[in-house]
Amino acid sequence: MRARKPNPKVVTVNEFWRILHPAIVKVARQRFESNHFADAVEASSKEVNQAVKARVLTSTRQEYDGTDLMNRAFSVEKPVVVLADLSTQSGKDEQVGYMQLFAGAMRGIRNPKAHANIEIDDVRAIHHLFVASLLMSKLDEAG
Repeated sequence: MRARKPNPKVVTVNEFWRILHPAIVKVARQRFESNHFADAVEASSKEVNQAVKARVLTSTRQEYDGTDLMNRAFSVEKPVVVLADLSTQSGKDEQVGYMQLFAGAMRGIRNPKAHANIEIDDVRAIHHLFVASLLMSKLDEAG
């Protein structure tokens, strides 16, 4: 049996923070490193919500929040934020998929932590922080 070669792509703790979106690092790192994992995730989710809310408010002068905000911001029919080429079916599918990811993150990740004292471990927090980072990065790509 051959010995396993070390995986050069393993992410270290310091690299973890380097690869997350800077806005997520800013609101989550201190909380996470103080073992306040649910607080880190809640702050990250609120940061995503606030970033989308600011764009929608600037464009429409309307203020929404949470799932409703995400459904309005990324709607295929009247998007405020365009994430894909809406002239193709593939682009429309991508737009809807990300709309559902943004809305799902608000409903399934942010809301439970905002409305109850929930404890999560560091691994689950990392999963949620990566989701928030992905969403912020996708929002940046929209310009």
